[in-house]
Amino acid sequence: MGPTIKLSSGYEMPQVGFGLWKVDNATAADTVYNAIKVGYRLFDGACDYGNEKECGEGVARAIKEGLVTREELFITSKLWPVFEDGDKVEPAIRRSLADWGLEYFDLYLIHFPGALKYVDPSVRSSAATRPCT
Repeated sequence: MGPTIKLSSGYEMPQVGFGLWKVDNATAADTVYNAIKVGYRLFDGACDYGNEKECGEGVARAIKEGLVTREELFITSKLWPVFEDGDKVEPAIRRSLADWGLEYFDLYLIHFPGALKYVDPSVRSSAATRPCT
């Protein structure tokens, strides 16, 4: 897995990861799969990147083919600021988990603190208010 750092939770996190921002949807599944093949174990994603479903397909393929187990991967996702209100956090994380096809994230972060206008996930708007879909 390469060098890791021990978190206060006791879990080990790889020190080198693969950022998924700007990974094109059309190639995301293959990109993640190939990154796993060459040794990446930490993947940094976010609902705002719009490619969680495709990235999850790459993870699922690697697991199905026996390249890794889920436990060998460290998957991070992020909460977009419009979902920071208490009643919106759980639906947002559940949606991201479903998109990834996972039961849990190893790390879930607030993407950045901020006050953007809330837009229901069924609506797509400008980049400033774009919901995670």
